[in-house]
Amino acid sequence: MRGIFVKIYLAFLFTSLVAVLMTLILASYYREWSNESVNLIAPTGGYISAAELILQRGGEPLLIEWLLTFERHPSVNAYVFDSSGISLLAEVPNAVRDYALSSESYDALINPLGRSEIIVKAPITSHDGRFYLLVVEFIHPLEVFNFPEYLAWGFAASLALFAILGFLLSGYFTMPLRLMQRSVSAMARGDWSVHIPKHLRQRGDEFGELSREFSHMASKLERSLQDQKQLVRDVSHELRSPLARLRIALELARMDSVAEQQEFLDRIELETGRLDELIGDLLGMARMEVEQDKRHWQEVEVATLVGDIIADARFERPDGDIRLYLLTEYTSVQADPTLLAAAFENIIRNALLHTHTGTSVDIHIENDFEMLQVNIRDHGPGVPESALADLLRPFVRNEEARQRSEASLEQGHRGYGLGLAIADKVVQAHGGQLTLSNHPQGGLQADIRLPLML
Repeated sequence: MRGIFVKIYLAFLFTSLVAVLMTLILASYYREWSNESVNLIAPTGGYISAAELILQRGGEPLLIEWLLTFERHPSVNAYVFDSSGISLLAEVPNAVRDYALSSESYDALINPLGRSEIIVKAPITSHDGRFYLLVVEFIHPLEVFNFPEYLAWGFAASLALFAILGFLLSGYFTMPLRLMQRSVSAMARGDWSVHIPKHLRQRGDEFGELSREFSHMASKLERSLQDQKQLVRDVSHELRSPLARLRIALELARMDSVAEQQEFLDRIELETGRLDELIGDLLGMARMEVEQDKRHWQEVEVATLVGDIIADARFERPDGDIRLYLLTEYTSVQADPTLLAAAFENIIRNALLHTHTGTSVDIHIENDFEMLQVNIRDHGPGVPESALADLLRPFVRNEEARQRSEASLEQGHRGYGLGLAIADKVVQAHGGQLTLSNHPQGGLQADIRLPLML
């Protein structure tokens, strides 16, 4: 979202600065394109009359004194040349001298980009009939104001003004998108209680229309997901009763069975157990979808919890090699011990099922003073990068790229794809994060981060 904000902000700032630059350029040519030059030349008649009157009454000394008074007027200067072309003042700009001594007519010289914007000359006579040439120079306003400094301060002030206005306007234009982004992010995390603000949905522009359409879509998705979850819960509960009756019927059948039938009854019992396990996982998933009651949460030593799971796994599979690397002494978290144990057990057993024969499952436990990190890695074939995120979804398995070990295949059970999904739900319920990735040296790596109990 910051990208859109920056783009709008820079676009507004660029447009504003271009407008300022064009204004300065047009202003520099304004007097040449308009009649402003005529308006400036008009007052020179008064200067000519005054100079001639002073020359006739007081001669050159009084005229020089009058010329010196122009030093107090930074925008206008006056110069007088005698019949020999010598100036009565010591310092005369070259542009003024060249114009005064030129043989051109008495037309005014207009140069809107130069220091001397307008120069006008006219002859005057003394009381004894001697001719003098009066030259009146109008200094360009930007030259009077020290143009480089004036331009720098003006540009800086414009930049600051437009930067503030651009920031406020960009924030105003992108605020609806930021509000929608927060709502969408919350919905993506599964928090359907957060909706797009009402005032945004009531807007009459495109943002309001988009907000209303999105809210309608989100409501339909929420109802669909709730119906789906309710269906899973209802079906799972309804299957428990016939399953219990099936177990009773199986035990009654064993009483009247002969030896040849035991193999088939054992198979029925095995499949019934797997079905019961699947229903239990489904009910567990359903429970994880609702808000957890944290009143029975307690301090859990993750290192001890993982150690107990490893001991159970070694007892069930003596040939399995599990290595625990404890890199920190403090591993306490606030959690539901039963749920957390189930999550770690699912991940560790999944790693044992997929690691190659003769390889180990490596578990590293460490912390960064705020979060506890548990890294569980197998030495199996790994998973395609495109399928990593899907492994945390229910009923997703990637059997083509991630085959199980020979020992697990001999058991005949390939799982239902719920173990990692349940583990992910448990970790999220405890304020943590479960991330799957392929280890650079091969195998799948599960990173679990949980908030430490501080």
